[in-house]
Amino acid sequence: MATYITVSEVDATLGPDWAAPELKDEAVFEANAYLTSLNLVGIDMDSIPADVKEAGARLAKCASQGKLYQQQTEGSLEAKTVKAGSVSTSKTFGSIDKTSTVAQPACVQLALALLTRWRSNPFAFAVKRG
Repeated sequence: MATYITVSEVDATLGPDWAAPELKDEAVFEANAYLTSLNLVGIDMDSIPADVKEAGARLAKCASQGKLYQQQTEGSLEAKTVKAGSVSTSKTFGSIDKTSTVAQPACVQLALALLTRWRSNPFAFAVKRG
């Protein structure tokens, strides 16, 4: 796992009161694990960009609140009714798109927005011509 952010860097970015002292180490660990799982590209680990550190700090705060790996359990309720003559049938179901960024907490969405430039698309590839 890569180390993108440390507790002292989060304290410097967000102030010392971003989390209870006993939660800070675990929160930073979770933030670094999350950042590592994103497979960020083009980052010099000896000189991590300010946006990446800011995103890491936001993720650490989110982790300290128990929101970083929180599962969304509520979706939208949808209903469909079909009528043919005097016969009618209806179906009601719930749906949730767990892959959508809106299914993630706001603090995670903000961090991902800060990291856009370093995130790679696993289905993209470079085409060289000539």
